[in-house]
Formats: sequence, structure tokens, C-alpha cells
Amino acid sequence: MREVMLAAVQPPNQRAGATAADQTTDNIRIAFAWMQTAAERGARLICLPETFTTTGAEKDPMTAGELGEEEGGALAAQLSEFARANRVNVIAPVLGRYGETLRNVAWVIAADGTLVGRYFKVHCTRGERRSGIVPGDDWPVFTLDIGRVGVMICHDNNWPEPARCLTLNGAEIIAWPHVQSGWGDIVWDITLRSRAIDNGVFLLSSCYGVADDRAWRPGMMMGRSGVVGPDGTVLADAGRLPGVASAVVDLDRTLLKHDFSETGDRDFRTEMRVDRRPETYAALTRDAYLAERD
Repeated sequence: MREVMLAAVQPPNQRAGATAADQTTDNIRIAFAWMQTAAERGARLICLPETFTTTGAEKDPMTAGELGEEEGGALAAQLSEFARANRVNVIAPVLGRYGETLRNVAWVIAADGTLVGRYFKVHCTRGERRSGIVPGDDWPVFTLDIGRVGVMICHDNNWPEPARCLTLNGAEIIAWPHVQSGWGDIVWDITLRSRAIDNGVFLLSSCYGVADDRAWRPGMMMGRSGVVGPDGTVLADAGRLPGVASAVVDLDRTLLKHDFSETGDRDFRTEMRVDRRPETYAALTRDAYLAERD
């Protein structure tokens, strides 16, 4: 058995401060407080929500870059020290500044404090691109002491390919930090669960909860951070309020499907890969896409 606790931090969509810099500082304070709660519960992997430092801070395209975090900067060092002190792996999504380039990036920090790598959001929204954020082009999977973890960020989940690419690259867990609101609970109840079912992976979702002094209603940040199992079962759900959703999962447990392709109980992840027909998937290739667009 390889049992690990996965934890999704759900901060309130609320921050204090008169300036964007003050509000960013408050975001960071709140995130670390909830991460400490998750670590004290025994979490081995903690996921924070998308751009956890700057979400909700009063900013515009001209000033957003000033709030960007550098990979070797003070926040990165603080995150590394937290991971090392608590022996926990951390997915930390931030607005990153790489020279003159802005990125929506998730830093993946190992339990010894090492920055294992980073994932640059591939499907940046048009609004992000207009503000100068440059999309990524790869689907890396990171080997941690608990297992193999991939990341997709917010808009990425609006297509099935990101989760499948991460699975084919070896992911056992897919972290999904996001700020989704428009699709409401369909994202959680149907879309996210289908990603887990289709790929036989665990999904770790992290969003923001309703502010302390407001009632949740459709159209607001959806909350509902948590964990979905490979069979689509919701293992943990934070609901609408701020908090931590966590679940203990066994990454060594084989996901069996009955009569999926052959008679009897068989390993779904193996069977799914064997029966795929990638040679017929030309419509998904870049050349086919460009030909159709032209």
C-alpha cells in the first residue's frame, strides 16, 4: 500500500489591504495559515488555488507584472522552507515573472524543499494573453516521494486532452488549481469526475471559498475544492466555505474494471492504454488543426 493524504486549500475569496501589494501580502498570509492546518492533519501533498498570491488584488495589465513572483525570490524561499519544515509536497500556483515574461505558473516543491519543476499554463484565456501572460507548451509530470504528479490550471480543464496527456506522461495524481465560476457545479459533478474516470487518476482540485461576510450564489467562485477518485467518487469536498478538504488515498491500489475489454476483472489503466488507437486520432494533431483553421 502507498497511502498518502492529499489536501486542497480553499482560502476565502477575500483579502485585506488598501493597495494591490497589501492585498497580495494578505493572500500569502491566509494561504500559509491554511497550509499549516493541512500539514498538521498529515497531508503529504498540498495544492493551493490558481495565482494564489494575486487573485482578487486590485490590479490592471500595467501593474500586474509588478506583482509577479520570481522563481528564486522571497516567496519561493518561504514555500520551500514550509515544505521542508513540514515534510510535505506543495503545488504553488502564482503569477510568475521570468525576466520580462509573465507566466501563469505552478511551482512544484518537494517535501525536502527542492523546487522540482514548474508547469506553465497551456490554455491561457484571451484576457490573460492580452495582459501579457505567455502560455506554456508542455505537459510535464513530476516525480515526488509520494508518486507522479501532473498539473493543469483552470481553463486547461475545459478540454479533455490535458488530463489525458498528463496520464499518458505517467501522472497518478492530477492537481487542478483554478478560479472557475461560470460553469458552476457541472465542472465538479460532471467534468472533473469524468477526467478522473476517463484516465483512472486522482484529481486534486483547489479553488476559493465564499467571503466570510457574503452568501454564496451562482456565478461566484465555486469553491468545492477536494479530491476525486479514479472511479469518479468524490472523496473530499470543501463545499462553499473556506477550509481544507483532504482524503487519504492508496496510490498502489489497482483500479479494476469488469469486462472492460476482456472477460473478468482487469487493470483499467493497462486495458485503456492497450485499446487506444492513437493512429486514428489525426484530427487532434497540430497539422490537422492548422489545415482546418486555414
